[in-house]
Amino acid sequence: MTRSNMKKTKKPELGEKMIREIYEEPEAMDRTMASQMETIRSIARAVAVRHPSRLFFMGSGTSYHAGVIGAYTLNRFTGILGIPVMASEFSQFAGNSIKPDDVLVVYSQSGESTDTLEALRSAKSKGAYIVGITNTPSSSLTRESNQSIVTQAGVEESVVATKTFLAQLAVTISLACLIAESGGYITRERVDAILQSISQTSGQIRKELDRWRKTTKEIATKVKRAHDAFALGSGIGYGVALETGLKLKEASLTHSEAFSVAEFRHGPQSLVTKGVVVIMIAPEPGKSLEASEKLARELKEKNATMVSVVERDRIFASGISGFVVRVPASDPVVSPILQIVPIQLLSYNLALAHKVNPDSPRNLTKVVKLK
Repeated sequence: MTRSNMKKTKKPELGEKMIREIYEEPEAMDRTMASQMETIRSIARAVAVRHPSRLFFMGSGTSYHAGVIGAYTLNRFTGILGIPVMASEFSQFAGNSIKPDDVLVVYSQSGESTDTLEALRSAKSKGAYIVGITNTPSSSLTRESNQSIVTQAGVEESVVATKTFLAQLAVTISLACLIAESGGYITRERVDAILQSISQTSGQIRKELDRWRKTTKEIATKVKRAHDAFALGSGIGYGVALETGLKLKEASLTHSEAFSVAEFRHGPQSLVTKGVVVIMIAPEPGKSLEASEKLARELKEKNATMVSVVERDRIFASGISGFVVRVPASDPVVSPILQIVPIQLLSYNLALAHKVNPDSPRNLTKVVKLK
């Protein structure tokens, strides 16, 4: 390489892939829903016809968190027990009890994760019905599932999953609600309202991205020296909290853990001191909201730095949160789609504040193969 050519070579910026892919999320969701909705409807009918008593949501990492949100959605609307299980633990957790009327929704962005495929094969050998959700059409997961949904997020180069997760959430929430409709648990009108809310999220995200990026940069600058972070949520927001904890760890190398609001009182809150950041995913109004506000006040008294993700025009722990990130109003089961995007941006901005590259976190790879 000549000296002149060396001068023209641009050094990659930290997180340039991650931030680009966050901004691609609205398009990823729009493409996915436009191309996969008929497939989702068909799978929902096929699942309902089997009259399953339980439905497992199985994946690893970010994909597992999509399954947690899927399980909460299914359990909210149906009498089918939705059970989220980590792929690596599936065989030991449920392997001996799998029956032919069981259904597994199996997630893998690459469709090639070893632990996921091994669990799938074990369940399928016992007659379980497999629905694969992947971003890779020619993957092993697609071939080995009874039916599959292929998200259209496009190639995701950053190791930290962002747009593939949003596409998974849109598919998962839609699938759970359509299973509920096909099984006679909820009305078509209710499902149509949820699907309409999902379709609106892409436009809402487009409008908010720049503001969220600025807000989370300001937060990251203020909390970058925090030695620990906790992400808390309840109900469907617990799935968002889990993904928050993971994003902070893998993108910004911030030590972070996720808990349900109530479970946090059973030990972990003893670790809260000055220098700890608590990110609270504010739930919909009700007992969970009251419990979240009460805990927020107590943690503020312990000198925690409080960051709240709150739906716009809703008051949450007024005067307690040091930082508030506002998200647009939506149907409660759709709220995770909007809540997680500013969290992704906070993780990105914390990575830049720590001068680490979230596109290739240390010790991590895009596809986990154990053999």
